[in-house]
Parts: sequence; C-alpha cells; structure tokens
Amino acid sequence: KALIGIIISAAVVVSIVVAIFFNPFKSNIQVFTDSLSVLVSKSQELTRKYQEEVGKWIMKKHDNLTMVTITDRYLSQFEDLENEARNLSVPNGHENIKNSFIRSLESEAASYEHFKNYLISGNRTEDQLSNDNLSLAYQYERVYADFVLKNH
Repeated sequence: KALIGIIISAAVVVSIVVAIFFNPFKSNIQVFTDSLSVLVSKSQELTRKYQEEVGKWIMKKHDNLTMVTITDRYLSQFEDLENEARNLSVPNGHENIKNSFIRSLESEAASYEHFKNYLISGNRTEDQLSNDNLSLAYQYERVYADFVLKNH
C-alpha cells in the first residue's frame, strides 16, 4: 500500500508540473502574445546594442567607415528578425499587431540604412530620413506594445 501511495503522489506532482510548464489550455492569443514578447525582447536587445555602437561613434571611438560596417551587420540581424516575425502564427483579428511589429522593424532598419548613407555621403537629407524612420518605428511600436501589455 505504501508503494501505491508513493506512485500516486509522484503522479500528482508530475501532473502539476506538466500543467504549470506545458499548459495545453493556453489560448491562441496567449500563445501569440508569448511568441511576440520573445521577438520584442530580441528587437529591444538588438536596438540597445546598435545604439551602444552609435554612442561609440558619437564619442569618436568609431570612424564613419567602421560604423558603416557595424550598421551592415545589424541590418542583416534586423532582416533575420523580420523573417522570424513574418512566420509568426496570428489568431484571427490580430493581424494588425503582427503587421505593426514587422513595420516597426522595417522602419528601424530603414532608419539605419539612411544613417549609413549619411555616414558615407554626409548628406543631411539622409540623416533626416533616418530620424523620420526611427520616429515611424516608434509609432508602430506603440500599437504592439499596448497589445502585449494588455495580454501578458
């Protein structure tokens, strides 16, 4: 009888652990929110690291050519993240959330592309386009950020 009690107790513990960590009853919206949150974290980290490099350029630790090379490296990482986002499964009625995240990434990458052009050419119009695209990225970010905050 003691062995049966131990087996039942172990089964209950395993069932609780499985229910906590592998909840099969998560809604499609919760799965989407969790997946989007992971991508948002990756995006934030990528942005933070790139901005650190821009800070080094501002402090004259990087010259323009070095910053162009760094920018190219980050642009390819943003492209990878965009592709990951495009493959995200979306519950009906929430396509705009996914699209706002993708547009935010695209706008941020466009900002860095224009910044790179500014570094190469010195053309102030490219610098302004870079700033404009970064502002646009922030506007898109507000759409999906509100969704994540409400559903997490």
